[in-house]
Amino acid sequence: MVPDIMMKGLVASYLASPSGMEMIHNYISSAEGQVSIREYLATPRGKLTAVNILTMVLDVVELPDDVKNSVRKNLGKKN
Repeated sequence: MVPDIMMKGLVASYLASPSGMEMIHNYISSAEGQVSIREYLATPRGKLTAVNILTMVLDVVELPDDVKNSVRKNLGKKN
């Protein structure tokens, strides 16, 4: 268990660094990254992750409060 915790700490530290952030940006912006993200989001686990990330994104994007509140209110609802 300790090696797992240490590895997670190393990964988190790297991803928080300027070079880690640049790597994330480059991958997410690439065609390959976009395909990988879409494939992951098509899975049940990916959908749950997307909802969790969306709630964080709503805290930092500049949208009118009524739009943010509407999205939060409707998360998880199906048409």
